[in-house]
Amino acid sequence: MGDGFVDHELDGREVTLERLEAAARERWGEEWAIRATHFSDGTTQAYAFRLRGVVDDERDEKTLEQERLYVGDEKTVFRRVHLHREDVVDVLEECELEHD
Repeated sequence: MGDGFVDHELDGREVTLERLEAAARERWGEEWAIRATHFSDGTTQAYAFRLRGVVDDERDEKTLEQERLYVGDEKTVFRRVHLHREDVVDVLEECELEHD
């Protein structure tokens, strides 16, 4: 984002997830989720989101509108975005993995 906000990488994972949850509850009540991705290098990216529904536009793909919240050092950023979902069209392989 051009406003100095560094994407949505988390420094203190647990604290930031708590801040995301609090911001989401304040803005949307109980209708939200948090999407977090933890990478093998130890970094985590996350945002809270609420789906607003399908947008009636002229694209060939189904376009969804979503509201998102990102938390940074001392600020929370709101975005409303349009996106296309990736749908699984065929499962090529599936197996159950054994635990160590």
